[in-house]
Amino acid sequence: MNMKKLNVTLAILVAAVMAGNAQTNSTVPVGYQVQSFDAGNTIHTVTFVKPHLFQGLASSKTASSLVVSSATFGDYGLVDGFPTHYVKILDGPLTGYVFDIISNTATSIVVDGSLATAGTTPRFLVRQHIRLADVFATSTGLSDGSDTFTLFNSDGSSTVALRAAGDSPTGWLNVVTEAPMNPVIYPNQGFLLTTVNSGTFTVADTVESTPTVVPLYAGAVNLVSRSNPSSGNLSPIELGIGNNMSAGSDTVEWLSNTGSLASLDVGLYAGTDGFVNVVTEAQTASTVGSNTVLNVTVVQDTTFTAPAPYNINN
Repeated sequence: MNMKKLNVTLAILVAAVMAGNAQTNSTVPVGYQVQSFDAGNTIHTVTFVKPHLFQGLASSKTASSLVVSSATFGDYGLVDGFPTHYVKILDGPLTGYVFDIISNTATSIVVDGSLATAGTTPRFLVRQHIRLADVFATSTGLSDGSDTFTLFNSDGSSTVALRAAGDSPTGWLNVVTEAPMNPVIYPNQGFLLTTVNSGTFTVADTVESTPTVVPLYAGAVNLVSRSNPSSGNLSPIELGIGNNMSAGSDTVEWLSNTGSLASLDVGLYAGTDGFVNVVTEAQTASTVGSNTVLNVTVVQDTTFTAPAPYNINN
């Protein structure tokens, strides 16, 4: 596996982050990371999150809303029909699950999805989404009118944005309508960058300190990652990506990140035997680096839980 072209430069700067409305204050690491890309097709992930705007315990909940009677929430609702913020559940059966916020009042938040099994008064946090413009606010090498950014969606469709820094306030346009675009990049989601030249982009923010449940969709391209700004490799089994997979059918694929996206290895999930090479049936030796983006294929919708890059209790 050759992911060295991500060419990571990382600085972890420990700082006290005191988020508005937070019921718990803690010291969390922040930092930056430079990722490089070659000309051609390369895949990447966002390795930081935005600081939480709220973290605490719900006073009560319904199947689609969370109430904190003492809160003074800001405006977390949709803008032009698109989500701007999300809820992440921190305890109970839905630990690590992420839900888009649809609307809110000063004391309640309505999410897109079911909270029925989240427990009676779950702990949760609220964050602003990372968006396309956030990732490429500081970048080199991108070419207007030719370079594109692609997200693969749960329904099998794709979202494609064309680089047009001089013609869009976000720096990107819809390739069909030419309207400005600024799509959400979900936690641990990978994206495809297609460029004429090589270059870099820099992401700076907060290190995630809680595990994240990452959805995997049948019939869709699932580009997913550990999204970890540190170094180190895990085997697919150590990562836990196979925990909810179907043995004998679901696969993980490692792709070259030098511009061609050539397939380097495909691991078939074989249950208790772990991941095996689809040709030799030997256990795959490929590992998952902190920034490795995997192409995961599943026969039914499922999830895997990405470990937290940083344990706040350490």
